[in-house]
Amino acid sequence: MTQIELPYLTEGYLGKQAKFDSYGLTTVSHPDPVVMMDTDRVEIVIGAPSKTRMTSKLISMERKKEMNEYHLVMRAGLNFCFLVHPPTAGFYKLQLYALPPDEAGPQMQGVINYLIHCPGLAADVQPFPKVYPLWKEGCYLYEPLFLTKGIRDVGVKFSYFIPKARDVQIKVDNDWNKLEAVKPDVYEGFVDFTQGYPSGTKVKLNVKFGGNKFDTLMEYTI
Repeated sequence: MTQIELPYLTEGYLGKQAKFDSYGLTTVSHPDPVVMMDTDRVEIVIGAPSKTRMTSKLISMERKKEMNEYHLVMRAGLNFCFLVHPPTAGFYKLQLYALPPDEAGPQMQGVINYLIHCPGLAADVQPFPKVYPLWKEGCYLYEPLFLTKGIRDVGVKFSYFIPKARDVQIKVDNDWNKLEAVKPDVYEGFVDFTQGYPSGTKVKLNVKFGGNKFDTLMEYTI
């Protein structure tokens, strides 16, 4: 196996930072902060106490820019899941931030940094959907991870875990498509794209938690 030379990083950058342990966080999936991908995706899982907030940044070292649309933050129980699907080969920095409920904030603290090497196995990597703040309160995306531009498929399945939802709809342009609860907090349904929506159409995951107001949790662009 060919040895891959790691890029230079400042001392103390990699791995757990000062607040990681005091915030009650744990490395569920990747205790080693250097991640050498052997497929086109990797999911890094961090355990976090209830009501702790987390967010992240994905930075391409070669391009020297944030590429946050190529990673997705989800929550499953007490775990935060960071799904990374880089568009090209190279090194990426994944910086994770957290804030427990008993700290005022609003500035989240850097808690752990990863260095990820992507071998560039996927030919055509699509960006993940945009997520809004309420999404990070405990939601998980099963499918679709992305929608291709100009999609004209029939019966595209949408499936999400959304706690405490009262009504879940996929809005495409001005068309609403209701998702049904198939088990507690899991909503699924199918959307027909065969009519061909205009380029740039937004596909929104809209959720009603209380009252008559829908909140947008996630947004694809087709």
